[in-house]
Amino acid sequence: TVTVEQHIGNIFMFSKVANAILFFRLDIRMGLLYLTLCIVFLMTCKPPLYMGPEYIKYFSDKTIDEELDRDKRVTWIVEFFANWSSECQSFAPIFADLSLKYNCPGLHFGKVDVGRYTDVSTRYKVSTSPLTKQLPTLILFQGGTETMRRPQIDKKGRAVSWTFSEENVIREFNLNELYQKAKKQSKPREEGPEESPGAQAAAGHPHGETKKDK
Repeated sequence: TVTVEQHIGNIFMFSKVANAILFFRLDIRMGLLYLTLCIVFLMTCKPPLYMGPEYIKYFSDKTIDEELDRDKRVTWIVEFFANWSSECQSFAPIFADLSLKYNCPGLHFGKVDVGRYTDVSTRYKVSTSPLTKQLPTLILFQGGTETMRRPQIDKKGRAVSWTFSEENVIREFNLNELYQKAKKQSKPREEGPEESPGAQAAAGHPHGETKKDK
């Protein structure tokens, strides 16, 4: 489905193209002036970058492979993005919100700017062409290996249309299930074996004093 923002963006784009054609038919000088103004506007008035809270680790071309291989028990959802992509900018607050809800020691969220690190885009087969439909790309890594991605790529190397909404990401990546499994895997490692209050007192908390009391 197409969102309201995408509808509005398409309307403005078609209006600009129609105006450019009309100006060129009226006077080529006016058409060139209008086209120049549109280009200047696009270069100077970019959409604002998301600066809100998030639990996301930003990778470089050197750190992404190291981090994915550091602990194979950790599941990663990594967004491959480019700052110049309006779709990536629209998805940024959604991905940040998902990281706040689902981040835990066994499930992490990451991002890498393939517009800046072009070798990463080549290594993970994410196109950065201005006409690409692969930005953003979300890849799920389990055990350090890619297990799925959205959007999918067909046999001709083209991206299959997919809407980057919070509901779609939760459903397609089974985030609720991944989160529950990640918590169960990390719980014994983080908390350790449970002890009775008497055992805690004998271990160095005289008079039954606990950390909570402190």
